[in-house]
Amino acid sequence: MNEEMYTDVISPAGIPRIPDEALKPRPGTLEGATLGILENNKEFSDWVLDRVLERLQASVGIREVVQRRKHHLAQPASPEIFEELNARCDAVLVGVGH
Repeated sequence: MNEEMYTDVISPAGIPRIPDEALKPRPGTLEGATLGILENNKEFSDWVLDRVLERLQASVGIREVVQRRKHHLAQPASPEIFEELNARCDAVLVGVGH
């Protein structure tokens, strides 16, 4: 029996499911990791993500940070941004403002 494995993702963009094989495995730790940050361009989202990053850098030995910003809050990030974050990062933090 060939059952596909899925991870449920709640998305306002209406994408209900992403196959597990499309996702990288979660790292056990962020120590020594390259962390991606994708900011959605809403008001204060940069401020919120900067505060989270400060706390992570103070408590975990993150090696590198790759920060990117969506061009418009109502549109998904470009495929190029997703490809870069996927290629360069061990984990990606995505956040919103209000």
